[in-house]
This record gives sequence, structure tokens and C-alpha cells, in this order.
Amino acid sequence: MNQSVTRLVFISLATIVLALFPVDLTVTRATPPQGRTAARSRGTQAGDLFRKNCARCHGADGAGDTPLGHTYDTPDFTDPEWWRKHSNITSTGNLVSIVSHGKGGMPAFDRKLTRAEIHHLVDYVRRFKNQKPSTNARCRSPKVTRNND
Repeated sequence: MNQSVTRLVFISLATIVLALFPVDLTVTRATPPQGRTAARSRGTQAGDLFRKNCARCHGADGAGDTPLGHTYDTPDFTDPEWWRKHSNITSTGNLVSIVSHGKGGMPAFDRKLTRAEIHHLVDYVRRFKNQKPSTNARCRSPKVTRNND
């Protein structure tokens, strides 16, 4: 009798705990989709990652025409001239390093994103290179320096 009461109390407590703290029992695929679907899925994933983590400064279109983009002098990824002038940092390895470790005012994302996600982001950013520059290309005024004479 003592064991059955103990078992009943345990089952009751377990039921209450499970009711108070719902557990997500979503079933996911063990393997990712193959072929074009996988590539499209990666593209969608990279686009979502870019919008969530990068568009605030770099703009959804990659032109960097945002208030924070202007504050941090964010590059216009749609400008072929920018890619030519900065060819020393636009290799995949360098871009992965910049996204991972940050640069200037840009934060590091190596603790927030996986290596695969960072590589997807770099591939996504490289797509902007082949787009026409934004028709609303921002005009950057020259930096003003003051002499303290």
C-alpha cells in the first residue's frame, strides 16, 4: 500500500509539473531537404539571418542607406566600385573573419551565429555585388576635420 501511494503521489506531481511547464515535442526532419529545395532553403535562411542581424545597418537591399549605416559609414554592397576598391578584404575568408570578429563599429557574430550561418551570410552579401546600385544611392558628404589653430 505504501508503494502505491508513493507511486500515485509521484505520478500526480509529474503531471502537475508537465502541465505547468509545457514541453515542445515538435518532430523535425533528421536530414535536410536535398537538391534545389536545400539551396532555396539556405537562401531563405541567409536572407532571414541578414534581415535579423545585418539589415539594421546594411539595409535590406545591402546599400547601407539606414540611419545606423550612415552613423557607422557602412559600405554599399550594391556598388561595384566598393567591391573593386576593397578587393583586399572581400575574399570569402576575410568576410567570414569580419562577420565573426567584427570590424570598426560592427559587432562580432561568432558567439551569436554558427560557422555555417556566417558562411551563408557571406554568400548572401556577395549576391549584392551583382546587383545594380540603389537608385537612392546615398550621398556621403566628405568628412570635415577641424584644425585647432
